[in-house]
Amino acid sequence: MLSIPFLKTTAKARTQRPPETVRPDPGKTLDEARAALRERNPQRALNLLAPLINAGDAPDETRLLAGRALAALERYPEALEHLEMYVAANPDSVKGLLCAGLVAASAREIAKAVDWFNRAARALGGRARAILEPLMNAEQPDPVAIEEMVADVESHPEDRDRALALACALGRAGHFRAVERFLPVLD
Repeated sequence: MLSIPFLKTTAKARTQRPPETVRPDPGKTLDEARAALRERNPQRALNLLAPLINAGDAPDETRLLAGRALAALERYPEALEHLEMYVAANPDSVKGLLCAGLVAASAREIAKAVDWFNRAARALGGRARAILEPLMNAEQPDPVAIEEMVADVESHPEDRDRALALACALGRAGHFRAVERFLPVLD
């Protein structure tokens, strides 16, 4: 009997399935990306998020985290693009609006930054809005009132509502660098 190894190999190859691609777990990936951002490793965060973004069906928060990572790498136009997509899907997200305001400010788009901070202030709800309300009516918030608010937030660092209200007030007043101090509550 004549054996033809080539034919056996070919027949065997046809019956083998191609390896299945493993899709990353979105929840785990987002947690790892958040951790990378806390560790000040934005490139790692982007590398983790890329498969989710490329898949096209990523959770909305993927865009927010990608925007923050790109901003940390000073890639502001790309960061704004991701943040604008996030805010389009989540128009009342104070977190997204504040991040977009900071990125716009970093990109020297001051009018756009102030607009994002104004939108964030309007999106605040409940207690945070009540804290900010006295400063909302003025075009430029009173510097003394902002200083008092800073002292109040620093004496209650765990109070998310106070920190968000202060971040909005500082952004509306054009104190963009100061906003960053009060954003750790977002994570």
